[in-house]
Amino acid sequence: MTATIPNSVSARTLVRHRDVLLATDGSAAALAATRFVGALAAKRSVTPFVVTVVPPPPTVLDPVGVSMAFGATLAEEQRYEVHCQLELSSLSAASRETLVGSPASEILRVAEDRESDLIVLGLRPHALLDRVFRDETALSVMRHASVPVLAVTPGLERIPRRIAVAIDFSRASIAAARAALSLVDDGGLIELVYVEPPSEPASEDTEGFNTIYAQGVAAAFNRLRQELATRPGVSISMVILHGNVAAELLSYAERADVDLLAVGSQRHSIARRSFVGGVTTALARAATCSLLVLPPNRRA
Repeated sequence: MTATIPNSVSARTLVRHRDVLLATDGSAAALAATRFVGALAAKRSVTPFVVTVVPPPPTVLDPVGVSMAFGATLAEEQRYEVHCQLELSSLSAASRETLVGSPASEILRVAEDRESDLIVLGLRPHALLDRVFRDETALSVMRHASVPVLAVTPGLERIPRRIAVAIDFSRASIAAARAALSLVDDGGLIELVYVEPPSEPASEDTEGFNTIYAQGVAAAFNRLRQELATRPGVSISMVILHGNVAAELLSYAERADVDLLAVGSQRHSIARRSFVGGVTTALARAATCSLLVLPPNRRA
């Protein structure tokens, strides 16, 4: 079996950064995202736009049945923290907007209205109770965005120099590789990581198939590597792992100390869980490193 690479990639890629939407609530998790956008703006031709979404204030009834709204003080504190982080990241001159509503919904709406090229926001691990009682904003944005989403963990505050790309030779994963190539720093490294599913016990029949399969994967790797060799100074390597996709990617990212893990999402029928619903969910919730997710081409 020969692995093939599609000649055309339908997913939207980061060929040139234009409008970068920074979604921040002023929290500690958002600080790394803010610093990253500041570093990106200092080195690349981008237009940062900052959006802060304040959830609607809760209302309660006083003893005489009059609704009372709370949360104004919290919203002011949030705006102050956002302002301080922007100052710290040399983004004080960036255009910004504060909205009230559901964070994920408003972020997606603003990105669509502005035709943003990239959404950047903070990412932190979520415990089980967080998933039950809180909105996982980053994951919700990843699932529904029509543009690439970069979720930043505290370890990334500069242009990434080492990016691992999850490759299965689909259009989405190749788009992720091209996006990673445009995002990596000068002199950086792109690692194309293919996770091979667990193999069955070897037999006379399977040995021949495995040889053909391995040769096909190697040929596909070589072709993709040649296609990506367009930036002088950027190295491209190939890695093959074996086992569960999410677990192996997380383990490799930690062992290799990568700055960013890039994946291309794929959506299937309900009977077949989507890539975003499975692998990317596991990666986002573990949050061992920053995560770049490229969506299917919803605008095609």
